[in-house]
Amino acid sequence: MLHGQKYFYKYATLETVLAILQNCTVKYSSPVIFNDPFDTQTRIGFSFEESEFVKQYRDELYRLIFACEEPSFIDNAAFLSRNIQVLRRVVENSKKKMSKEIFDDMTNDIVAGAIKELKEAIEDVNAWWMRAVRATKVFCVAERRDNLLMWAHYAKDHTGAVIEFECLPELDTPLCAARKVNYVSRPPVIANLGEYVKYMTGQGAPRYGLNIYDMCLSKSEHWIYEQEWRVFILPADMDNPIIPRDSKGDDILCDFLGIYPQEIHAIYFGCKMTPDDSEKILSYLTGDLANVERYQCVKSEQEYKLIFNRITG
Repeated sequence: MLHGQKYFYKYATLETVLAILQNCTVKYSSPVIFNDPFDTQTRIGFSFEESEFVKQYRDELYRLIFACEEPSFIDNAAFLSRNIQVLRRVVENSKKKMSKEIFDDMTNDIVAGAIKELKEAIEDVNAWWMRAVRATKVFCVAERRDNLLMWAHYAKDHTGAVIEFECLPELDTPLCAARKVNYVSRPPVIANLGEYVKYMTGQGAPRYGLNIYDMCLSKSEHWIYEQEWRVFILPADMDNPIIPRDSKGDDILCDFLGIYPQEIHAIYFGCKMTPDDSEKILSYLTGDLANVERYQCVKSEQEYKLIFNRITG
């Protein structure tokens, strides 16, 4: 397993719980239909402005050309690397030290090309990213069963229920590969200024193989209360993500995947669930689901918490 969690929890409405029990399936959704428009649905960019890049890029070119020691490049045959090496020879043979102003003027074309590449990089990465997001499917769960906000937001004001899923390594169930969401103040970027300048001057590798998990597991700190984990179904070809379509040509943005009955370990009935709705759930807990544990949630009279009473018989 990728983690040490034994159980995960799905907060759900009555309708969703009944569908899971009836079909033994769970819903994997594309992030483009998540309720938070900032959750993996934003464009990817850099951590700097164009003007900042231009200044540091010029400064780094100047340093490389006038440095006493020979610079080290990833690919000495690359176009820019060869140009820098040529300029170093020119400088070495010159009797006058070139001023920074003259140098900046001489390298205007190189800088303009770098700016063009910077803009193209952003568009290329985002074209890939938007396809990858639409083609990816995610199953979201929580690590706790007693989160009052989650009960209110996702279990329809405590009238729904929580399903406790057990990770079963012996069956290699998908939840064994669940990954924890990171709550951050800013979304991930393609590269920071120093990284990108090193890349553009031939001294560092690009980060364009941006790991999709960097984005799909980063969420605003506003959502930290959810304590969320995610299971992913990634496109078969991450370099060229293919978005599946239905017979009408519309993008397929969710899939229902089967689960083992024994993955459903327990069900917690909301403290405001009606007796009729409880009976609807209980009617499915037969056969392969007969051993599912059942708990009734009750409000504590002394604290802001739920008490879970085991239902037997």
